[in-house]
Amino acid sequence: MNHSKLSLLVAEWEFRRYFKWKDQVLGLMFFVVTGAISYGVSRIMGGERRPVTVATSGIELASPAGGRVLLVPAPADSGARVAMLGDGDAQGILTRRGDGTFDLLVEKDPRYLSELRALVANHVGRERLAASGLKESELARILAPPEVKVHFTDPNRARTGKAEKIAAGAFQGLVLLAVFTSMAYLLTGITGEKQLRVTESITAIIPPQAWIDGKILGICAYSLASICNMVVGGLLLAFAAKLAWGFSLPDVLVRPGVILVLIVYSILGLLLWNAFFAAFASTIDDPNTSTRTSIMFLPMLPVVMTIMVLRDPDDLTARILAVFPLTSPSAMPARLILSNPTVLEILVSVGLLAGTIWLVRRMAGRVFEIGMLMYGKEPTMREVLRWTSAKSRRVNPGV
Repeated sequence: MNHSKLSLLVAEWEFRRYFKWKDQVLGLMFFVVTGAISYGVSRIMGGERRPVTVATSGIELASPAGGRVLLVPAPADSGARVAMLGDGDAQGILTRRGDGTFDLLVEKDPRYLSELRALVANHVGRERLAASGLKESELARILAPPEVKVHFTDPNRARTGKAEKIAAGAFQGLVLLAVFTSMAYLLTGITGEKQLRVTESITAIIPPQAWIDGKILGICAYSLASICNMVVGGLLLAFAAKLAWGFSLPDVLVRPGVILVLIVYSILGLLLWNAFFAAFASTIDDPNTSTRTSIMFLPMLPVVMTIMVLRDPDDLTARILAVFPLTSPSAMPARLILSNPTVLEILVSVGLLAGTIWLVRRMAGRVFEIGMLMYGKEPTMREVLRWTSAKSRRVNPGV
């Protein structure tokens, strides 16, 4: 049996080892229910924000219709004002000073400050307008901003803004979750087999490279199935939110080419980190007592670095991160959703990522071959590097 068939055989066994339809259905139901509750609560809290009362002194402000801030006159006595705050009758005391500035007395952080500032600015502006003799209608016409409508050359690329950023952030979160899921299963599986000395017998029949390739593929397939489960749940929630609250769906849903590229990056990103953690797990005797557990948080670094892509997807740094192999699985999908990367950028990024995966899986095979036979101590980094540069003790067909 050649290398490819052996790898697929191991991959199928690893996939069936963890994948259970019952667990997937229960997970989908739990995800939809918790997501619906969370989103519904956030909508209710955001749509019907708790009103706040602000007592004013030295300025006559009217409460805006439908606004959050309720304005009432403040008592003249300073002690009564403090008592008003203490009793919860008001969340702030706004006082106008003689020089035209304002003081706001509060007990805790005024989250309504931006709205109150807008009300004060509007009132003071009207006062100044009346003093200048200019008619309010004339000033409003002069200061009114012109309407600017955005038209895309491709109608399918019209963006809703917030929905696009939510989609980009959700994609990065899902891939990161899949990476940590894969890492957990690889660490548990490989270290458990090492402790039980199962691999010693199996590698006598199956070459180490085929064995580790199969594990990488099988765990990757299981993690992708978990991602698909959550994507289905997310789509159900998004369509429900659209019907209930008019939530704008991201335009990526009508761009099949982008969806295809996102799938490719999901698979390649998982393969890269699975290969890395397969090698890492081979050097550990017990993950509960290992001193190298901090390495497990390494996948978070590229995601944190690519946050800047969400801010400006066309910045030079964002374009470099989208091509660099260790960050491209997170950065390029964000650029695809939010911007317009060229086909050349995508091809170069995929090529570098695929080449890196091939190198890391070869490294994982060599580390696995030697590391699974070592007991009693964890190898040093110098020893691991020496293993990766050494020639394999056996010839693996098809590699």
